[in-house]
Amino acid sequence: MRPLTFSDDKGNEEAWLPGGPLSVVDAIREFMDQHLDDDSTSLRIEDEGSEEALVLLFDGGAVCRVKGAQSPRTEYRLVTHASAYGTQIAQFVRGGFIALDRHGPWLPDIAALGRARLRNEFDASVLRRTHPRELRRRLEVLTRVDGREPATAGEVTHLGFGNGDGDTVNAWFAADARALVVTYDHTSALISPDDARAHAELYDGVPADVLAPVRDVPETATTRNVPHPDGGTLVAATGVFHFSGPCAMADGLLTRLQEARLGIEDTGVDRLLERFLAMKDFTPGAVAEAAEWWSADDVARGFAATAALEEAQSASARLDQDALDRFCRIWADSGYNDRWDVHYVLFDSRTLEEAGETRDELLSLIRTLGLERVDAPPGAADGEVWVRTDPRIDSELERWS
Repeated sequence: MRPLTFSDDKGNEEAWLPGGPLSVVDAIREFMDQHLDDDSTSLRIEDEGSEEALVLLFDGGAVCRVKGAQSPRTEYRLVTHASAYGTQIAQFVRGGFIALDRHGPWLPDIAALGRARLRNEFDASVLRRTHPRELRRRLEVLTRVDGREPATAGEVTHLGFGNGDGDTVNAWFAADARALVVTYDHTSALISPDDARAHAELYDGVPADVLAPVRDVPETATTRNVPHPDGGTLVAATGVFHFSGPCAMADGLLTRLQEARLGIEDTGVDRLLERFLAMKDFTPGAVAEAAEWWSADDVARGFAATAALEEAQSASARLDQDALDRFCRIWADSGYNDRWDVHYVLFDSRTLEEAGETRDELLSLIRTLGLERVDAPPGAADGEVWVRTDPRIDSELERWS
C-alpha cells in the first residue's frame, strides 16, 4: 500500500499514510462523510508518487483516471450505478491506474463520454427493449392502417406510415434479420435543409448493407429523398436506428445530438413510433385513440388484414429436439438473456480461443434451428454470440434456467 491524498471540489484535502489507524477505504469513507454533500461535484484520490489519480465526477455520472503529470493520459468511464464508484475506488487503491483496465470501457475524452451517455440513455428506450419481431408486427399493422401494403423488393421489405403533418416512420427489414428504422420529424432541429453533408452524416456508422435500401431509391408515399453530397440521394431522416446487432442509434446521429446538445426526443422517435410500441395492449381502440389522424374504420381494417395474414402464416416447423436440447445446454452453461429478453447472449466476454469448439457447435445449432444471429455490440469480445430470442426456445429454456 502507498500514501494517497484525498481532495474534493471545495478545497478540502487530506493525506493518508499506510500503517495509520484507518484502512485506506475507511479513511476515504470518513473523508466523504465529513466533507461531501449533495452539492459536491467531485472527489480526487491521488498517488503523487506514481503520478496517478482517480477522480469521481458525481455531477457527470462518471469517473476519470489519470496517469502522468506532464502530458497526462486521461480516460473516462460512464457510471450508471452508484455502487460502481465503490468498485473503482477499491480497484484503484489496490493496484493503481492499471488495476482499472478491466473495469471500463475507458473512453479517451469528454466527447466520447457524452456519446456513451446517450447510448446508455437509448439502451433504456422503448425502441431498444422492443423485440424486432414485435416491432415488425406493429409496423405491418400501422402500414396497412395508413392505407398501404408492405412492399418487398428482393429480400428487403419496406414498412412505413405518416401522421398527415409531414412526419413519418419508415423501416426496412432484410431476410437476414438486419433492419433499419428511420424517423422524420418536420419540427426537429436535426433537419439540415441546406447542408446535404450534415444530413448524410446522420447515417454514419450504419453498415453498408443495412444502408442500401435508403440510397438512390425512388420516393414512396412515406419517404422523400434529399441529395447526397457524393451524388445520388438519401432518404430524409431525423432519427436513424439500425438492427445489425442490438438496436442502436447511428454513430453519426449520436455525434450530432452531442454536438448540438439535443436529446433523443429530437429525433421524433418517441412521439412518432414509441407511442405505439409502449402500448401494453396493441389494439384497434388503443391505436385509434392515440392517432387521431386515422379513422376508426382505417384502424380496424389495418388490424383485420394483418390478423388474417398472421393466421395463414401461423404454422411453424417443428424444431429438431436434439439440436434444441443442445442449444439449451450451451445457454445454461455459457449464456443468459439480455435485460430486455431480446437476445440470448452466449460466451460473454470470451475470446474465440476461450469459447473454443463449443462456439462452432453453437453456430451450427443456430443455423439448424433457424434462429436469428446478430452482430455483437461494439467493444464485445470476439467470442461473444448474440441471438434474438425466440418463443419456441424460451418455452424450452424454462426447464433449463
